[in-house]
Amino acid sequence: MNIRFWGVRGSIPTPGKSFVKYGGNTSCVEINAGKNTIILDMGSGLVNLGTYLIKKNIKNFDILVSHFHYDHTCGLPFFMPAYNKEFSFSIRSGLSKNRKKTLDVLKKQISSPSFPITIDKFMANIIYDDFEIEKEFLIQDNIKVKTISLNHPDGATGYRIENKNKSVCYITDHEHELSKKNEKLMSFLWKSDVLIYDSTYDDNNFKDYIGWGHSTWQEATRLAQACKIKNLFIFHHNPENNDKVLDAIQSKCSNINERYIVAQEDMFFKLT
Repeated sequence: MNIRFWGVRGSIPTPGKSFVKYGGNTSCVEINAGKNTIILDMGSGLVNLGTYLIKKNIKNFDILVSHFHYDHTCGLPFFMPAYNKEFSFSIRSGLSKNRKKTLDVLKKQISSPSFPITIDKFMANIIYDDFEIEKEFLIQDNIKVKTISLNHPDGATGYRIENKNKSVCYITDHEHELSKKNEKLMSFLWKSDVLIYDSTYDDNNFKDYIGWGHSTWQEATRLAQACKIKNLFIFHHNPENNDKVLDAIQSKCSNINERYIVAQEDMFFKLT
């Protein structure tokens, strides 16, 4: 499997010269498993990914949504494959008591007066699918998808994607509990080849944001060590964290393990 980061930021896009190295687009990750393409979240990074998919003539893929906060869905109205009848793809999300089904939520988000174009203008063949969290399912060429419920306001879904003895875990918008091991999450992550983890905050300021639904880069490294993760990507960067701040975090991560990496927009990683 190959991984490419199209958006690594959390909360809101951050343009500007202080955010060039790591990028300012919000959550969007592309995974290639053989000839299959899987997209994790639809933040503003989805826009550039859409242009790439058209250029490469990749017309079939699956999108897995962690949750529907706007920083994870704001790219969809500007996703050009959605307006092309030659494209076929799914948008999938976990069922939740706190919200309506995938299609209904997106219809409400992409509608007047919030946006001039409605979801009915999409011309692609789109399947809107709702799955039961914590029940695994298969997509495309028997790629296994496992899911877990995360600690975030309105709920969120974590993913473990498995293909040919390789695995990628995507855990964004999740708040850990202080001084308490999350045995369920640790079992979910155990010995994954890659962990992409919400690292919005720092242990030093985490207590100021309890209840906001995010974690820290230090917790990411602790989880990676405890779960024997091969490759860790620090992800969902605080919009206040400019290149200088993220460089400092990268330096500290490298001192722990050279395979602990602060994710950058347009970064490509190949699982071997």
